[in-house]
Amino acid sequence: MTLTPKGEARREALLDAVLRVLERDGASGVTHRSVAAEAGVPVASATYYFATLDDLFVSALRRATQQQVALFADLGEHDLRGFAEVMHDWAFTHRGAAIAQYELMFLAMRRDALRADAEAWYGALEHAIDPERLHPVRTRVTAHAIDGLLLRMLWLGEPSTVGEIEAAVREITSAISA
Repeated sequence: MTLTPKGEARREALLDAVLRVLERDGASGVTHRSVAAEAGVPVASATYYFATLDDLFVSALRRATQQQVALFADLGEHDLRGFAEVMHDWAFTHRGAAIAQYELMFLAMRRDALRADAEAWYGALEHAIDPERLHPVRTRVTAHAIDGLLLRMLWLGEPSTVGEIEAAVREITSAISA
């Protein structure tokens, strides 16, 4: 579908809206009607750009994943401070996108259409941990621990500073490397 600038802006507004609805209401709150209302556009626009809810969810997950991948993309190997800064930024500055992403990843457990994009998130995290893929098992275990830390940050708001996050990541990597 080729979109005019106005059409592209409307589509982007709908994607922004689905992330806000996901953050506020979870996946069960996402309907064409709720997303259109959040975006301030007619329901017909939501169904025009996203024929099914799966289309809406896949596009939202892809967008959130691209945002997250971009955050991790410029990290240097063994840059724990930079890694902690990215985690802090994602969990606190981009909290809505982070919560929406987890909502979509949980939904991917039940919707095949979302699985490939959910896997891209874990692939980006593993790449940030071990760009050369030299230690696949250690990398996977570290990614699982980091994922748990991110969930804790979103749930409890802790650790809440870059320094605390860096210390936690250092503990994780030290424990796994031992």
